Amino acid sequence: MYIAFLWCIAILCLFLPAWLLSNTWNKSRKLDSRLFYCDDSLLSDSSVEVTPVYLAPMGTQITENARFMVLPAGAQIYNQNKLVE
Repeated sequence: MYIAFLWCIAILCLFLPAWLLSNTWNKSRKLDSRLFYCDDSLLSDSSVEVTPVYLAPMGTQITENARFMVLPAGAQIYNQNKLVE
């Protein structure tokens, strides 16, 4: 009985990674197919993240969740890429 239990654990340990790999490959294959055929349902699918791209000059960087502030005229602006000491 103990050996049968160990075999069940071994089969489960082999089946789970195989299922995860198969599931991931299948999702990737379906997504590639939907992109190839320009499936409109991708825009409303909860498993796909859609990032809107706006018309902007070349080299523009899009920053998600950025906070904007209104500054008074003539205020000095510091480079925010530097660490504040």
